[in-house]
Amino acid sequence: MSIEMISVLLFGSMLLLLASGLPVAFVLGGLAVVFTGVFWGPESLFIILARTFSMMSTTTLVAAPLFVLMAVVLERSGVAEDLYEMMYRWSGGIKGGLAVGTVLACTLIAAMSGIASTGVVMMGVMALPAMLKRGYDKRIATGCILAGGVLGPLIPPSIALVLYGTMAQVSIGALFAGGMAAGMLCSLLIIGYILIRCYLNPKLGPAIPVEERADWDAKISSLKGVILPLLLITAVLGSIYSGIATPTEAAAVGALGAFVCSAIHRRLTWDLIKSVAYTTIQVQGFMMWILFAAQGFAAVYMGLGASRMVVNLVQTYQVGWWTMLIGIQVVWFLLGCVIDAWSILMITLPIILPLLPLYGFDPLWLGVLYAVNTQTGYLTPPFGTMLFMMKGIAPKEVTMTDIYHSIVPFVVTQLFCLALCIAFPQLVTWLPNLLFK
Repeated sequence: MSIEMISVLLFGSMLLLLASGLPVAFVLGGLAVVFTGVFWGPESLFIILARTFSMMSTTTLVAAPLFVLMAVVLERSGVAEDLYEMMYRWSGGIKGGLAVGTVLACTLIAAMSGIASTGVVMMGVMALPAMLKRGYDKRIATGCILAGGVLGPLIPPSIALVLYGTMAQVSIGALFAGGMAAGMLCSLLIIGYILIRCYLNPKLGPAIPVEERADWDAKISSLKGVILPLLLITAVLGSIYSGIATPTEAAAVGALGAFVCSAIHRRLTWDLIKSVAYTTIQVQGFMMWILFAAQGFAAVYMGLGASRMVVNLVQTYQVGWWTMLIGIQVVWFLLGCVIDAWSILMITLPIILPLLPLYGFDPLWLGVLYAVNTQTGYLTPPFGTMLFMMKGIAPKEVTMTDIYHSIVPFVVTQLFCLALCIAFPQLVTWLPNLLFK
C-alpha cells in the first residue's frame, strides 16, 4: 500500500475517532499500535516502546511538571489579589483602564505560570465582577480576560515552548526570549485595541469616578503587590537568560519561589500542598500520556515513509516558501479549533521538521509562530477550553453567547500579531539574538 493511501487511512481514522469523543492519547496511541501491527507485525511493537523510553529519558521534560506545580501554587497563593489591586488603583482612572489593568495583570501572571488557565481563573474571579460593577460592557470585560489569560502558553515559562524545544532540538532559553518578545507585542496590541474602543465609545469601559479614585499614597502603597511577581519572574527567567541555570533548574527555582509566595501570604498549609500535588499530577499525567502516544504515532508514520512523501510532494509541485509557511499556519489554526496545542505539536512537528532545511525556516522563529498561532485555539470553538472555563466562573448575567461574541475582536488581534511576526521576523528574533549570540 502506498504511503499516500496510508496517510488517508491514518488521519481519516484519527479525525473520525476524535470526533467520536475518545481522548486524544487513546486515539493516537491506539492507532500507533494498530498500524504497527498491521504493517510490520506484532514483533515490531517494541518501536513504540523504544520511542517512548527515549522521550522519557529527555531531562528537559522535567521542567514541565515543575512549571505546572509553580502555576498551581501561584493560583492559590494570593499573589494575584495584590497584583490586581495595584493595577486597579493605577489604571482605573482612564477609559477602559480596568480592562487594561486586567490584561497587564494577566501578562505578569503568564510570565509566572506559563499556563492559560491560571490567568483566566484568577482574573475571572476577581476582575470580571469588578468591571461589571463599574458598568463595563460584558463582552469587552470577558474578552480582555480571555485574551490576556491565553498569553500563558506564549510568554515564558511556557510549557508548550519547552515541548517544542525538546522535539526540535532548539535552545529553550532562546525560545523563551522569542516568546517573551512576541508575547509583549501581543499584550500591547490587545491593550491598544481596548484603549481605542473605549476612547471611541466610553460606555464600553467607563473610568472610575474621580471621588473613588485612589490617591497617590494609596497608589504608591499598592506597588508592593508587584514586588513578589517581579522577584519570581526575575528568578526564573533571569537565571536562564544569564546562564546561571538551565530551564529545568530555573523551573525548580520557580516552584520553590511559588511556595515562598504562598507562605508570605499565609496560605501555605498541608491541605494546599496536597491539593496542588494532586492537581499537578493530574495535569502532568494528561500531558505526558498525550506526549507518549503522539511519539508512538509519529514514529510509525515516519517509519512508513511520511518524511519522504512530504519532501517528494514539495519538490514535485514546487511549493513556494510563502505557500508552505501560510499552509502550516492555516493547519495549526484549524487544528486548534478541535484539539489542544500539545496534541497539535506532537502530530504536526515530525512532519514539518524535514521541511525546515528545504525552505530555510528558522526553527526558533517557527516555534514562536506556533505558540502565537495555537494560543487562539484556547478561544475558538468548538474546542475552546477557556470559553467553557469562563462560563463556569462568570456571573449568571454573562451568557455563553456573550462569551462567544467577546472573543471575536481579540482573536483578530492575535492573528494580526501573528501576521506581524511573520512579516517581520526580527520582532521575534531580536531578543534571542541579543541574549544568546
